[in-house]
Amino acid sequence: MSMRRVILALPLLALALLGGCGKPRNVVQLMPDPDGHVGQVVVTTRGGAAELTQAGCAVRVADAKSAPLPPEFLTEAEAEALFGPARRALPTKPVRFILYFESETTRLTPESQALLPKVLETAKERSSRDIAIVGHASAAGDAGYNVEISRRRAELVRKLIVKAGLPPEGIEVASHGSANPLVVSANPHEPKNRRVEITVR
Repeated sequence: MSMRRVILALPLLALALLGGCGKPRNVVQLMPDPDGHVGQVVVTTRGGAAELTQAGCAVRVADAKSAPLPPEFLTEAEAEALFGPARRALPTKPVRFILYFESETTRLTPESQALLPKVLETAKERSSRDIAIVGHASAAGDAGYNVEISRRRAELVRKLIVKAGLPPEGIEVASHGSANPLVVSANPHEPKNRRVEITVR
């Protein structure tokens, strides 16, 4: 698990303020990453330290000289009052799609052609202005050919989604050729490496 350290010194760096109730005014709460992974946080003051390892667990700190109080779970109402607006301001987790192509062509496989409306629906639901389209190729051709065909595949997908109504602004296109295979295989024609990866943020 990843470890993060929060050091509270004057001025206090974290993180939320409580009004009244006689409770320490500084609260640090551990939240999962967008992909659901939960790391660790150590909150350190001159008076001591407390470690958070569970999502939703929090620690209160009176000031930079006092040791943090033992970790606790906030009530849903308190967590919402303290962190609700900040959570809602965070970007949503990116959605990724993979479209596959027929060998040595810029022609989508039937299954990938059927997936294209889902890509469009997701981008429109999010009003996305940040879409990455990255073309890839199998190892069957030489390096220059693979870069070129993967670029053409990515450009094809860009044209299709723009034609379907997505604004071209914010769509980034790249070509990786055969440099980043999805499947490492002795077969240079591995079909899963003939692909375009789309990330909708």
